[in-house]
Amino acid sequence: MTLQTTMTRYRRILILSAFLIMITALTLAAPARAKVYIDINSPGGKLLPIAIQKIADLEKTRLSVKPIGKAARADAATYKLKYIIMDALKGDIEFSGFFEVLNRNAYIEDVSDSGLTRSETDFSLWRIIDAELLIKGGLRLDGDKLTAEFRLFDTARETTLLAKRYVGSKDSPRLLAHRFADDLIKKLTGKKGIYSTKIAFISDVGGSKEVYMADYDGKNIKQVTSNGSINISPRWSPDRRKLLYTSYMTGYPCIFEQELITGRVSVISDKKGSNIGGRWSPDGRRIAYTATGRKSPEVYIRDNSSRKVTQLTNNYSIDVSPVWSPDGKRIAFVSDRAGNPHIYMIKSTGGKVRRVTYKGKYNTDPDWSPNGKTIAFTRLDKTGTNVWTIRADGTGLKQLTFEGNNQSPSWSPDGRYLVFSRQWAGKVKRLYIIRKDGSGMKRIKIKIGKTSAPSWSPYRR
Repeated sequence: MTLQTTMTRYRRILILSAFLIMITALTLAAPARAKVYIDINSPGGKLLPIAIQKIADLEKTRLSVKPIGKAARADAATYKLKYIIMDALKGDIEFSGFFEVLNRNAYIEDVSDSGLTRSETDFSLWRIIDAELLIKGGLRLDGDKLTAEFRLFDTARETTLLAKRYVGSKDSPRLLAHRFADDLIKKLTGKKGIYSTKIAFISDVGGSKEVYMADYDGKNIKQVTSNGSINISPRWSPDRRKLLYTSYMTGYPCIFEQELITGRVSVISDKKGSNIGGRWSPDGRRIAYTATGRKSPEVYIRDNSSRKVTQLTNNYSIDVSPVWSPDGKRIAFVSDRAGNPHIYMIKSTGGKVRRVTYKGKYNTDPDWSPNGKTIAFTRLDKTGTNVWTIRADGTGLKQLTFEGNNQSPSWSPDGRYLVFSRQWAGKVKRLYIIRKDGSGMKRIKIKIGKTSAPSWSPYRR
């Protein structure tokens, strides 16, 4: 046997071994062995062509006559639900920035002639239009109960990457689409999506500034407060069941806690003077906030079990806007102790204060990234108020926005995005989302007055 022949056989063995390893990884259920298709830390990569087939009926019924009466009404209701789910799913997939959603006019396979499963799919028809990934879905409406099934396929390998069933109310079809999009992103990137999250914000649509909440994409808007006063700075509890906010409904700013399901409102701090900027600790056991009395504004920490309040900062300057690090060990805040507002940091148990920002004359609105490495904030300069990020150690300063008035940045729970309020060129203040690298800025389409002070929810526990 020649050396060349031996090397050729050796290469074939290596290729076969690699192929078998790949197939094994795809078929194992353990997340640690799953293939990651997308590197979320590598921006600017090639967009993956993906096709989203029309939503089918989970139980096909071939009728020889056109449905009438109740059957026709049920058919119309199901058709509307399919449209809503398709719209939400397509929006989620496009928002991710990872995919190119292929035009449906190019699809060859007919949804009425194929099923949801791998064996019922002709992958060659999808490869013809260069679809690397394929989503199929089915829907069933049974009274008020809505069931949706989704499949994600790799068209080249003709494998099922994800198969999920979701059950919910017919009044929440978008949630089923968001849940699948969350699972899809986790499957392909290794990190859960943010499509089932919420954003709390302030709107003046009714004449007073009230707290509202909506899905991340601006849909499903719900009013939280209705006290007819000025309400500001909504903040989520770690379990997403409550909101903190500052309200002037007692005549001066006090901090309140509201349960979202029951609507029950509790007072957190009503010290005479001013009580603003409440934030839960990551474990939900404490709340940091700013209060004033006869002295200057200082940062305080309230233990939610004992209701004991501890003063964290103590000086003659203004200390406001406290925000916890993800591990709960540090608090970043804004202080003018050096003459102008800058971002500072202190241990949550107290101690020496460390300055984080040095450039600029007005730095405020800090928000800590979920991984604890970065702080987003706003800076006022001659070009306006813009969103910046800086590493927690004070390095890596980066500007994300460059025109207009941009305020109140809030991180998404996966740390890939920031939501903030923006006003420019004399237009109404609106909410926008931007990626952490400053790309992909997109307006959230909420058309209920001026919107501001957004707060992105954590994942549901």
